[in-house]
Amino acid sequence: MLLAPTLALVLAANPSPVDAWARKACPPPKQTPDSNVEMKFMEQQRAECLKKAMNKALDKVIVPLKKSKPPAFKEWMSLQADYNRWMADACAAVEEANWVDLASGERSMGTGYGFTESQCQQRQFAWRGFYADAWARKDWTAIQQALQGFSESARKARETLQSYRSKAQAAAARAPAHVEESDLPVRQLARDDWKPYLERLERAASAPEALARRQCALHPSPAPDCAQRLTDSLLSQLDFSDALNNQETGD
Repeated sequence: MLLAPTLALVLAANPSPVDAWARKACPPPKQTPDSNVEMKFMEQQRAECLKKAMNKALDKVIVPLKKSKPPAFKEWMSLQADYNRWMADACAAVEEANWVDLASGERSMGTGYGFTESQCQQRQFAWRGFYADAWARKDWTAIQQALQGFSESARKARETLQSYRSKAQAAAARAPAHVEESDLPVRQLARDDWKPYLERLERAASAPEALARRQCALHPSPAPDCAQRLTDSLLSQLDFSDALNNQETGD
């Protein structure tokens, strides 16, 4: 069965100005994919395009600082490297959550693997690219308007992430110490398998606040709620709702 979400809806979690920026930078393909494999390839291509667009926007902010403000240049570079690591970690966590059955403690695999991760990457690249583009133009109003668009989705994202983490911790506590090796696409997770899984979920949930504080410290005149709004904007795009719903319905 073909994966239900379409490319046109990939950035639906982003506020409309961010979506508009992403569509201009990387227009969605018009053709309809014939299979999961083709759809995943198209998703990955769009993610790569948005990553390049994000980096191009960031260069407009960061490169001029190399000579004019070396300390700011160094912090921007460090911040972006940490953001990239967090984003890769967090999007991988969202993907993995779709393939781990918390009731049975089993991990499966299928042709749709990677689709959700690409969606997550597209949302994050689009938001970061839009943010850098507006920063380079000193369009602080555009940034504030986009941030406001994340408020409601952030609340839901926090709730679903916390609920999923709690269920995952309970599943890990029930896991056997050792599991027989298997070549099957479905296998039981042992206690040692759960440790890195839970650690990645923890990083996905906790890192945005530190990233947001560092970003706000670079802002020429940050609002009092700058860090909170930025944290919300990052967390709101980590959508664990499908994984959580699958656990509750037994799909």
